[in-house]
Order: sequence, then structure tokens, then C-alpha cells
Amino acid sequence: MSLKEQISEMDMDSIVEMCIHQEQQAIDLYTLARDQAKDEASRQKFQELVDMETVHKVSLRNFELENYLELPPANLKVTDYLMEPTLKDNMTTQEILILAAKREDKTARMYQDLADHFAFDKELNTFFQMMADEELRHKHDLETEYENQFLQEG
Repeated sequence: MSLKEQISEMDMDSIVEMCIHQEQQAIDLYTLARDQAKDEASRQKFQELVDMETVHKVSLRNFELENYLELPPANLKVTDYLMEPTLKDNMTTQEILILAAKREDKTARMYQDLADHFAFDKELNTFFQMMADEELRHKHDLETEYENQFLQEG
């Protein structure tokens, strides 16, 4: 069963709980990445992501639209065609950035599916579209970091 089919059978409380669970998984991943990062800049970047995902959880609980009134960033697609590394202890910063960017992309697609599902409800459609855009901003930030660290010509 596709996500769109699952969503159509869920009530709003279940949808919000699914989204909160997704955000908690991101918080757990970024906390692990922060704790394993070898340099202060990476630790700081992952802490910023933990903080942003925590704000998402609160916004989901309260449907705070005003937190997401920005245009979505360009999709750099830097990590789209890279293999997704497996979550494990002692991941490299490069592996963490790839895994995190792919996770943000998947979460953005989930929110986009929810926005599409609620096309008939302007407030819910707007909220989930803004959440999708926010996840794409995270992906953009992670891919920019990846480019800066691993794709610079020397």
C-alpha cells in the first residue's frame, strides 16, 4: 500500500502522530550524527538540525503555520544519485550528510503527499506544503555542506 493510500485511510490524529514520529526519527539521527561528528563545525550543523526538527514537532502539535512562511530552496540534487549509507556506529561525516539529505528528501515527499491529499482544505494543504518546503531547505543545507566539504576542486 502506498503512502497516499495509507493517508486516505487515516484520521487527522494518526496523520499528525505519523509526522511527529518522522520528525523524532530525524532528531534521533541528527543527535547520533552530532555525537559521532569528528569536528566542531559538523557537530554544530547537526545540533542546528536537531533544533529545527524539534521546532517541527512542536509546530505539528500546534499547527503553527506562521513558522513556515518562506519560499522553498532550489533542489541541488547533489545526493540524489548517491547510494544511501546504512546507519551504523562511527559513520564518516560524508556518510552522515548523505544519509541525512536522503532522509530529508523522503520526509519532504511524505509532507508533499499529505499536502496533495488535503488539497480540498486550504489550511492543511498550506501547512503540509510548508512542512515539505522546510524539509527541502534542510536537504539544501545538507547538500551545500556536502559540496563544501567533499566536492570542492582542489
